[in-house]
Amino acid sequence: MKRLTTPIALLLSLVFTLATTTAFAQSSNEGLLNAVSFKDVPKNAPLSVRPLDNSDLNMALKDEFERILRAKGYSVSDKAAYVMSFETHDEIGAYSTRDKRAVLELQARGGREGGEDAKMRFNLFDSNSGGVFNRGKGETTVSSPSQYRIDVSIDEAATGKRHWQAWAVANLLRPDSLALTRSMIPAFVDNMGQTVKSKNFELY
Repeated sequence: MKRLTTPIALLLSLVFTLATTTAFAQSSNEGLLNAVSFKDVPKNAPLSVRPLDNSDLNMALKDEFERILRAKGYSVSDKAAYVMSFETHDEIGAYSTRDKRAVLELQARGGREGGEDAKMRFNLFDSNSGGVFNRGKGETTVSSPSQYRIDVSIDEAATGKRHWQAWAVANLLRPDSLALTRSMIPAFVDNMGQTVKSKNFELY
């Protein structure tokens, strides 16, 4: 039975992700949180915070997690009964670019042979698409913005049993990724131990 805990946790995590990722749309000042509770986390349980890698960003986030946990009344120590692990991911957004030079445009309406109201015109100059006298600068459209994601789990140190798993995503619309990820941490602490589906939370 112990061996099934991790696969079940991963399966539920995947189901929640697939159900919510496509619907993820929020303002520039909001993030989206999902969480699954497998077993109660004792209230005010002592916690140790461990990043899954020791990058500069994650070490700064470790300090922020510990600061907020203490502010909420939790005990934090390196050898606690429960381990809060986390990792961060960044996903580059998708962009589409139009870089075609439109020199001749033809329009026609009505009639069987091209229309009785046919118009032909030369595009002499267009700053975006280009024309006879210039190449244009092209057009770039953001299809989906870049995002940051934080995954958090709480396991019992002695047994390795998973008690809680959560993840949050937010659009990276400002250049400071550390400020963004720091502002996502309170949502995890405020909803710790709960099951949450597609909950918006404020950033900054």
